Amino acid sequence: MGSPGYSREEEEVLVLERVYEASAQRIFAAWTDPQQVALWWGPPGSAVQVVELDCRRGGRYRFGITYPDRPRFFISGSYEAVEPPHRLVFSWRWESPDMDIGLSRVTIELAEEGGRTRLRLSHALLPSVEARRNHREGWLGILENLAGFLAGGEGPEKKRPYLLRPPLLLLDPNRARSP
Repeated sequence: MGSPGYSREEEEVLVLERVYEASAQRIFAAWTDPQQVALWWGPPGSAVQVVELDCRRGGRYRFGITYPDRPRFFISGSYEAVEPPHRLVFSWRWESPDMDIGLSRVTIELAEEGGRTRLRLSHALLPSVEARRNHREGWLGILENLAGFLAGGEGPEKKRPYLLRPPLLLLDPNRARSP
């Protein structure tokens, strides 16, 4: 039974907003360019490998996430909407059977506001309060990483301080190369 005044779908949506000192175009590129994604994306304490990122409607993505004390696991999905530089919608699924909570949907919306950009992240179809809480923590860390990247605090010369090793870009899963 849902909470009074909310539909089941509304209860299942995690919404986060953050304002960045960057243009919508710059932020959109950070989300859609595989080499930029490899520099900032991922929860704090993790190393992320971009295995696949084909950012077009119907294109797929796949990221490997590694923590020091756990084996690598993967998330993947497909792009449902790519509207530069203001909107990105993609499906989201954990590939690990012990983490799989079913298919969900992430929407990134960017709105410029006087030289700054408001990012609104909505993660829909999360099946439980626990799933929303866990994803909230992960997304907050990812959005903080994005702020550091946009501010110039991260890049090829200045690696994320918590990375286990430099980011690895794997667009061809059969051949690994550093960005």
